[in-house]
Amino acid sequence: MKRRIVPSSPAETLPLQLESIGVSPEQEKIVRPKGYPYYHWLQTVEGEGEFTANGRTWKMTKRSGVLLSPHIPHRYEAIAGPWHTAFITFHGSLAAHFVQSFGWRESERFHWEAGNDSLLAILADMLTRAEAGGDPSGWRTSSDLYRFLTHLKTNARTDNRPSMSKRFERIQLLLDWLETEFANPAIGLAEMSHLLEIGERQLNEKFRELYGLTAYAYLIQLRIRKAKEWLPSRQDWTVRRIGEAVGFRDASHFVATFRRLEGMTPDSYRKLHGG
Repeated sequence: MKRRIVPSSPAETLPLQLESIGVSPEQEKIVRPKGYPYYHWLQTVEGEGEFTANGRTWKMTKRSGVLLSPHIPHRYEAIAGPWHTAFITFHGSLAAHFVQSFGWRESERFHWEAGNDSLLAILADMLTRAEAGGDPSGWRTSSDLYRFLTHLKTNARTDNRPSMSKRFERIQLLLDWLETEFANPAIGLAEMSHLLEIGERQLNEKFRELYGLTAYAYLIQLRIRKAKEWLPSRQDWTVRRIGEAVGFRDASHFVATFRRLEGMTPDSYRKLHGG
């Protein structure tokens, strides 16, 4: 039996606001020439379907879903046999901002690895809560929606590349190594790429994809982060000593880098935090 829950509308517009949520054990054919008025997520639970939007047609197999922006013309239907789907529709004052900041297009298909049913589990929890009606303010559901979208960002993929979580796993060895070796001023791009047995250019590409900066810039930020931990807590250490302890060869370079990244000198930062 199809289940579609429409929660009560809160008095204020929330950052993310649930419009409807549900499941369709036997998804019927849907044609919307003018699209849907809100963001629309549809995923396959069992069976197969076909989804068309913006001139593209996707086969909707298990562990796949589509996210559409409002008012995008689309249609979808089962291919053969029953097509069991689950859906979420939402809007909110920051909905467009979140979708755009995640780098998603106005119609985006996602898929994820076998054994990863966490997205469906989150959706099922949201459906149960919506049916119970235990969130009149909508803030808990708004938080759940954000959790769902961030989970989609990190655990699903929109192309042939591994998901973000898988890409993090591939460089975790380097991240763990840097956490223990950051104080060594001799560490550079060559040492980092050698550890992962990949080229320096490929290493930088991976870091730009995940962090928006190069591998060496990540190391510098790690050193500054450690310095920010130690400046207030190690009062008997001079600024020079802390700079050397986190991997800078001289105090002037440490102070200049700290000022550039934090907008203040290490000494000012120490005073700000009670030193």
